[in-house]
Amino acid sequence: MKKTIVIALAFTCQMFAFAQKAETIESIVANTHEPEWYAAQAEAWQKKVDANPQDQWAWRNLFRATCYHDNFTKGRGANQDESKTADVLRKMEATLPDSFVLNLCKGRFCLTTDEAAKRGDNIPRAIELMPENICPEDLEYLATRLWIVDPENPRVKELYTKSYQNKYFPTRIMHFNHNMLQCLPPNALYFSNGDLDTEPMKVLQEALGERTDVTIINNSFLHATPFMEALYKKLNIEPLTLNVQDYGKYGDDWLEHYESDIIMYIIHESKRPAYFSPTNGKVSILDKDSIYNEGLVLKYSSKPYNNFNVAMHNVKEVYSLEYLAEPDLVYDSWETSEQMDMNHVTLLANLISKFRKKGDEAQAQRLYNILSKCVERCAIAHKKKTDRPEEQKAYKAYYDNLLKEQLQ
Repeated sequence: MKKTIVIALAFTCQMFAFAQKAETIESIVANTHEPEWYAAQAEAWQKKVDANPQDQWAWRNLFRATCYHDNFTKGRGANQDESKTADVLRKMEATLPDSFVLNLCKGRFCLTTDEAAKRGDNIPRAIELMPENICPEDLEYLATRLWIVDPENPRVKELYTKSYQNKYFPTRIMHFNHNMLQCLPPNALYFSNGDLDTEPMKVLQEALGERTDVTIINNSFLHATPFMEALYKKLNIEPLTLNVQDYGKYGDDWLEHYESDIIMYIIHESKRPAYFSPTNGKVSILDKDSIYNEGLVLKYSSKPYNNFNVAMHNVKEVYSLEYLAEPDLVYDSWETSEQMDMNHVTLLANLISKFRKKGDEAQAQRLYNILSKCVERCAIAHKKKTDRPEEQKAYKAYYDNLLKEQLQ
């Protein structure tokens, strides 16, 4: 009996030691972990910091692990200045004042009393101090933050070009953004929502000069004064002034309505064609009868039109979709790559029957084959992430049926 206990304890200690091995903390759009994993990583990186307080890489990962753990467990509470993330930032500032890592981390999280950080003053400073071997993710982050706080800064192009050369974003995500960008009409407005439908598109514009006539506006940029000032100037429209207190009638949904009013003002005043990424939640606040699916993007139009013809044209003449049929062995490592691929299936599946009704059986079969292989590959990737056979079976069956219904 004692021998069994000793073996069990030894096994537990080995598992604990393994869990404490320090690993690079990646963005949650690349790989997401359970809160317990981030807590263990915070402990592991804390040991690295204790061993060498001047190790900026250790501080960077300690901050990221702590911040994600606080985010997932609501550890910030009512006062973010009392969170564990804030404690790490204060200790970092005391140990490494005006360092690259401190300015980098302040861009992601700052104390409510730090007015300079709230203005984004730390971003140019972080860029001045950034090392030659900067992590590709951090380089991409600084490029985006500089774009927000100083849109006309020539270093925006420089940083995005370096990001492209580092190949930070997986090829599938770049393909998706390329397809969206290419189907937009000249001088279009493009309202995005997250990292993966904003930054890769900006990379294509700055690094390759691709469709620079398109104006990209992320929902979160609507609150950045420098970006909005530059946007109003570019579009040649008067700045909009809104009173936040007027939105109290919407309760917890006030921000959705506030941002939607800004978006509609920009659309109406600029008189430019307006499009939304498929993941942009703001379309649910706008008039749904004015939102049309054109394939991989949603168009705002006050007048009805045949959007299916446009979507079919995009599939047939504009989009490059063959990469969706590539085998599993070249599947990207990012978890979000699978989700991005499945967006294609959800958005394009109904066009199979549309092509058939138009008498274009060849195009219908082509699209069916591409999307079917996409489902097959994504199902394999999904299987690796779940140990529930019934969930995996239901996942694949749903999308298989979605496609087969189009052939009936």
